[in-house]
Amino acid sequence: MRPAPFRCHGVPAAPDALRRLRHDLMAWVLSAGVDEDRAADIVLASYEALANVADHAYDDTAPGVVDIDAAVHPGRLEVVITDHGQWRTPVPDPRPVSLRGRGLLLLRASADRADITSGDSGTVVTLTWDLDRMS
Repeated sequence: MRPAPFRCHGVPAAPDALRRLRHDLMAWVLSAGVDEDRAADIVLASYEALANVADHAYDDTAPGVVDIDAAVHPGRLEVVITDHGQWRTPVPDPRPVSLRGRGLLLLRASADRADITSGDSGTVVTLTWDLDRMS
């Protein structure tokens, strides 16, 4: 039996709110029957996309929000993260070995598919996992 879709809209793009959202998403993914290791991958990739919203979508003058929708469809589990901001170019990290700039690599490595579209009204990240690979 599929769980009802997971929907949280208008969540502040702030660390405390995003951490709570991560825990709620984990509970939902586990309720969908996903094993703990695969659930951790799903939540890690989703949280990375959420953290990117906090880092890149909004400037420091206006608080931003993020929407997340997750659902189990025939053959796949999908998580969609939407912001309503404008992409900001990351500030270069002067350290020789930077810990920044690996978020998109992590998304693409963790999900079976990762689609990212940006426009004037925000960015949408769609992450998909094939259910047959979850068993």
